[in-house]
Amino acid sequence: MSAESDVRVARIDVRPLVAAVAVPLAAIALAIALGAVVILVAGESIPTAYAELVRGAVGNPGNLATTVIRSIPIVVAGIGIGVAFRAGALNLGAEGQMVIGALATAVVANALPGLPPVVGPVVALVAGCLGGAAWAFVPGLLDVRLGVPMLITTLLLNYVGALFASWAVTYPLRDLAAGGIAQTVTLPQAAWLPVVVPGTRLSLAVVAIVALPIAVRWLLARSVVGYEFRMVGLNRAFADYGGIAAGRRVLLAAAVSGAICGLAGSLVVLGLNHRYIDGVITSAGWAWSGFTAAILTGFDPILTLVAGLFLGGLQVGAAGMARTTEVPLQLVDVVQATIILVVAVRFALRLRVRRGLGLE
Repeated sequence: MSAESDVRVARIDVRPLVAAVAVPLAAIALAIALGAVVILVAGESIPTAYAELVRGAVGNPGNLATTVIRSIPIVVAGIGIGVAFRAGALNLGAEGQMVIGALATAVVANALPGLPPVVGPVVALVAGCLGGAAWAFVPGLLDVRLGVPMLITTLLLNYVGALFASWAVTYPLRDLAAGGIAQTVTLPQAAWLPVVVPGTRLSLAVVAIVALPIAVRWLLARSVVGYEFRMVGLNRAFADYGGIAAGRRVLLAAAVSGAICGLAGSLVVLGLNHRYIDGVITSAGWAWSGFTAAILTGFDPILTLVAGLFLGGLQVGAAGMARTTEVPLQLVDVVQATIILVVAVRFALRLRVRRGLGLE
């Protein structure tokens, strides 16, 4: 190889990588700066408060395990949302899909108590995935066949799913021995995901945030289906003209996205609560944190893992900070809202530039 060829090989264009990393870092930096303002208003020292936040998130093995546990549904839901958005299926229904997936998991696990320890969790997880996929497929079908925006229907179905699950565990599926708590009966222990770190609640669910980002990254970057998802997401009409069945790919992306979000709900039931408890998924805000992680990273599965761990650590650490300082727990909401705002501004500016160039 000639010296000139060596120079060409050495000149790797890192600008796309820098651009991809710059916006998330800028969003996080601005969010931390606004968080510092909240800390000052609360009358606390910024270094002390943030030190308590870090200590609460990763200060000891127990806190670190709690951060990972908190991050698992965030990462899984974020990856599911990313699959849909990559294909132009604007899925804002991850929360409802998590709820339906979690409820389906609890129902199936309790209905089949005699399954072996290995088979039971697998069957329950499949049930959760199918529940989430079905809940996402309906809005996808309305979008493709009738032109009803999936953005709206998925968002509204969050409320339908949550209210349906609330009715189910308040009346026909209620554990009467639980007193005033609306929840299902405890799942058979054979259906529980085993704990992988003794002394903590960290279960085998952690495998999902290791394997899923790699699998979805391969799907989107290396498979024919992933290529078609990306082409449909860039321009549905052009993809259809080019021979890709755009409508079918949108439906498939919606179903895959819903299945992954349903998996997130299943992991909460099988690996954490061991029953479906009314309001736990909606109150925890896992789905919306997953959405934040997904848009922050441009829907990249691997980077969504990193962002999900960051947000999970932020939430766990903020709870620890609130216990030892006067800084309110709502600091997390300020940070997440700032991140969403920065990314939204970036998308709006990019869209204006594309329209100015005649690309939209």
